[in-house]
Amino acid sequence: MSPFYSFNEEAAADLLKWFREYGVAYPWADSPDPWGIWVSEVMLQQTTVRAVEPRYRRWMERFPTPESLAAADEEEVLREWEGLGYYNRARNLSSAARELPLSYGDRIPEDPAELRRLHGIGEYIAAAVASFAFGKRVAAIDANGKRIAQRLSAREKWNRELESAFRNTVVELMPLENPGEMNAAIMQLGQIICTSRAPRCPECPLASCCAALVGGIQNSIPVRRRQEVIRTKTKVAILLDRGMVLIQKRESGIGRGLWVFPAESDIEDLKIGWRLEEFLPEQVHAYTKFRETLESRVYRRREGAAGMPYEWLSDVLFVSMEKLLEMPMPTAYRRIAASLPEYID
Repeated sequence: MSPFYSFNEEAAADLLKWFREYGVAYPWADSPDPWGIWVSEVMLQQTTVRAVEPRYRRWMERFPTPESLAAADEEEVLREWEGLGYYNRARNLSSAARELPLSYGDRIPEDPAELRRLHGIGEYIAAAVASFAFGKRVAAIDANGKRIAQRLSAREKWNRELESAFRNTVVELMPLENPGEMNAAIMQLGQIICTSRAPRCPECPLASCCAALVGGIQNSIPVRRRQEVIRTKTKVAILLDRGMVLIQKRESGIGRGLWVFPAESDIEDLKIGWRLEEFLPEQVHAYTKFRETLESRVYRRREGAAGMPYEWLSDVLFVSMEKLLEMPMPTAYRRIAASLPEYID
């Protein structure tokens, strides 16, 4: 027997009724544009809907088609992605946009298997684009869908068997017209009602068929893995010289290709050639399991000081504030940059 035997046509009708009444109209759902849906799904990976909405609108204004993205250089792409994090997603999207005309001409493929051949597209995004843009009867199961499936079946862990059963059930219950509506309803139920913490079970249209709720274990499913947070501190040097500020490009690791202010430890003879002028408020740079506290100090070059600090650094530039605004930076460094105009000559 399927673990989702109680998630039947009646329950599906209740879910769709709830979605039509309470579902949120996101900007990427306004029209079945394959490119817009593709972009939105990439952005929504590991980023909240609230953070994505304004960035999505800006991105689509700048890159309304795959061709426009394919023609942009990496620095411009990263600048437009700024604030969403996980910048490899932007690189993968750009790579796929360049692959598209070589593999499929001017069209975005409808078939999930063909979509998965493009750079950075996995099973979920392929299913989402095929379902929402092309009306394919395929289940698109994201983190919200997995959580709902585990609670409906009272299963603590997600596995292939459970995934297969849930996919089959979702496809069977899809409406004949607009089958993607079922996928959207499940996603939004997870975002609004069946949340990871403090689910709003009394408001849930699937409460009557939820095995976890019947057993009173909905708050402990799925089992959460505790991730150790690694905390670090970095002393950041803001070096000002005749209206310009020094920035350094990260060459590898997390944030590769983004511009930052250099660490004090990377600058030789800092105290000889530069005068400490101001301490700035601390900023926290959070990424994956790391929490990096940035302690920023403003320095100004001493009159008559010989040489420049970038002799000991690679990929560095002195830039104006105007230019700085055009260059991609991690969010915490962007906040530091926003406080600098009052110190610029």
